Amino acid sequence: MYKLLVTVAAAAALAGCASLPQSGQVGESDQQADINRDVAYTFNPAGPANDATPTSIINGFILAATGIQGDFSTARQFLTESAAQQWDPYTQTTIYTDRPIVDATGDNEYTVELVTVGSLDDAGVLELADDGSTRNHEFSLTQVDGQWRIDQLPDGINLDAAQFRALFNTQTLYFYDPTYTYAVPDVRWMLNTADQTSTLVTALLEGPADYLEGAVVTAFPAGAELYRDTVPVSSGIAQVDFTDETLRGMSELARQRMYQQLELTLQRYPGISEVNMTRERSSLEFDEPAQGFVPAATSVTTGNSQVGIHPETSQLVSYEASTMSALPGFPNVANLEPIEPTINRDRDVAAFLNADRDTMYVANNTSEAFEVATGTDLIAPTMDVHGWVYTVTDKNTIVAANTNRTGQVLEIMHPWAGRDIDILALRISPEGARAAVIVQIEEGPTQLFVTGLIRDDDSQPQALGNTFRLQTDEPPNAVEWYSNAEVLAGRLSERERVELELVGFSGTSINFKPMLGMTNFSTGAGNIYAETQDNVYLRVGNNWRAQSDAPTQLSYPG
Repeated sequence: MYKLLVTVAAAAALAGCASLPQSGQVGESDQQADINRDVAYTFNPAGPANDATPTSIINGFILAATGIQGDFSTARQFLTESAAQQWDPYTQTTIYTDRPIVDATGDNEYTVELVTVGSLDDAGVLELADDGSTRNHEFSLTQVDGQWRIDQLPDGINLDAAQFRALFNTQTLYFYDPTYTYAVPDVRWMLNTADQTSTLVTALLEGPADYLEGAVVTAFPAGAELYRDTVPVSSGIAQVDFTDETLRGMSELARQRMYQQLELTLQRYPGISEVNMTRERSSLEFDEPAQGFVPAATSVTTGNSQVGIHPETSQLVSYEASTMSALPGFPNVANLEPIEPTINRDRDVAAFLNADRDTMYVANNTSEAFEVATGTDLIAPTMDVHGWVYTVTDKNTIVAANTNRTGQVLEIMHPWAGRDIDILALRISPEGARAAVIVQIEEGPTQLFVTGLIRDDDSQPQALGNTFRLQTDEPPNAVEWYSNAEVLAGRLSERERVELELVGFSGTSINFKPMLGMTNFSTGAGNIYAETQDNVYLRVGNNWRAQSDAPTQLSYPG
């Protein structure tokens, strides 16, 4: 089942109209000439009615926020002059269902209760809310020339789910991992305006979302500015013009990285096939790659081969195209009773736990596997592209061990450290700049987060940064990266019905056909495998097909 913030039926109804006015004639626009904010769906809400009650003024203001023309000029009519000047509609967007409930709480003071679906921050990062969540907003009113007006209110706007889908769409910015080898996506929701290209570039210059801060880098210098506030598109070419100061003193390598970052971000925008970067309207030429320039990879392929455990010999094996084979050059590890294996993308280093979950081992083409970390109740290891393997010990301590037999083990700081919170699953993203983490806070349901993975100048992992919560239908206990902007999560159980859910960073999710007693799953190269105590299955279409003679505890690289 494909699920969004609004139903498919509601989205289809919106798509059938170019304008959805609440008053006036169809197609009317109250747009200011100096602010071009045409949108795919134009709402034309009414201003305040004469002698309207305070409750009507508040409800009218909430509805008027759908009219973004003229910098929300209609909504500002519901405010006093000073409040209209101070109110910032761009700070946050609360997405709600049902009707707002307005209650008087004192003399000319009111509380608005909203049943929330989620909210956008000022950067356009969407965070969904738990079912049934509510949010209260406080309003204060006063009379101006005998008419009620709002004089105190929170910044931001409130939209019901259908209005939100009509006014906003998703765009993806790209930043770099600290080595400039990989492009890391940063999914944002933005007002669907005619000048959205300039909004995209401005957001790129302002830097990554909070949860990526410290984990990714940008090629643009601090204070970088557009020479013109617009990014016009003509014949498929986006013209991005920077000030002379932005580019002054920049090396050729830095400029090429800036240009590549613009290309990655803008060439996915409808109607753009090429990007032209200029310096106060003077052309910049990029004929030859600068020394040290490497085209950034937007995805890291896992390949089709998985690592698993032979059901009879307990050996680490490779599994590809329904064929199980030995890992060439790897030692015999059966005596260590391996569980929870994983492997790197070059397929020359594997990691696993022993059956007691108190030791993590690494195996490669040497004569025997070697111990890299010890602990209590270790969770399934995960590997990054820089030669580090991670696990969690004592339920709350994240450790990273170097796989090169250096004996180096680092404790990774994280937002839940020192609290009564269990970390149930940890998976490092394909490019190594992010982590998907499942935590259980005291006795509450488990929660799924994505965080930035902060490294030092030598690419050694140091800490998990700010968090970004992903909403799931069921509290998960296992997660894998499906793509660079989607994770696959589920609540594994030997006896219960398990339904895997593909969760996108834009708030979308897809639920797959459930399976009774799913104990493991793996995903890579577009494939999804699931296991029970008796069989291994491959997802084909929307069904699960049993695989004969397959290893157990399958895992794609990572």
